Amino acid sequence: MGVDAQAFKDALRRWVSGVTVVTIGGDSDHGMTASSFSSLSLDPPLILVCVKKGNATHGRLLEEDGFAINILGTDHKDLSNRFAGYPPMEDRFADLTFERAPVSKAPLLPGALASLDCTRHAVYDGGDHSIFVGKVEGISLQGDGTDLAPLMYYSGSYCTVGDRI
Repeated sequence: MGVDAQAFKDALRRWVSGVTVVTIGGDSDHGMTASSFSSLSLDPPLILVCVKKGNATHGRLLEEDGFAINILGTDHKDLSNRFAGYPPMEDRFADLTFERAPVSKAPLLPGALASLDCTRHAVYDGGDHSIFVGKVEGISLQGDGTDLAPLMYYSGSYCTVGDRI
């Protein structure tokens, strides 16, 4: 007996997640908003991001040796939408001023709460997605973390952290 696809989607909409933008350098810059991101290991420092097979980001992640994960704050809703394709843009980096990650050469988005410069460590099959594991080679942090508000996604819309308990 299989699981109903809509029920599966409805269940997962009840999981809150942070919002990141995966960026890739190389011949041309590329980026995609992703909420399917997680830490994986402290030693070595590994993260993972899941990307749908067949989309442009999936292909670029397979082509390049590295990428960056940019963790967004509440003031980055427009940046998240931009890299999610809303509105559609030919060049999502067109009017952005950014630095490049030292190792992966991927764009580090301005004002990100944290950016992780990663080399591709492994790729695993995940059904209609691939699980890209990145080894963190460098970290850029904004502030000390106590005064920052992460951008979150829940049930189809953005939200923020309420009171900490």
